[in-house]
Amino acid sequence: MENQEKIKMVEDYILAYNNFDVPGMVSYLHEDMLFQNISQGKVTLELKGRNSFTRQAYQAVNLFKEREIIITEVNFEKEDMIVKIDYKGTLGVDVPDGPKKGEKIELKGGSIFQFKEGKISSIKDIN
Repeated sequence: MENQEKIKMVEDYILAYNNFDVPGMVSYLHEDMLFQNISQGKVTLELKGRNSFTRQAYQAVNLFKEREIIITEVNFEKEDMIVKIDYKGTLGVDVPDGPKKGEKIELKGGSIFQFKEGKISSIKDIN
């Protein structure tokens, strides 16, 4: 798979994410994909397989009234596509001991994507 194809696939995946289009998001994922959310160096969420990811994605849809990921930089290192992002979202629910519904969240972070058989096989979200 060429790097331009990988970039296009990740852009389309993120567009589906921004539009709350779970079927669109998972259409780019390999059946045996691995998702990890890493915060302060620790894995806070790990999902194995497209079905687990799909269930989690449907649950997450309700957390935000609006959300947008903007890619700010893309680099390739061996098998990894490293993406720096800006994230903006408006909460759709109150977070226990945290922000309240309607509050805006802005983060800078990154994701590392890997690919297998023409699909995204691994996503590591790092913040």
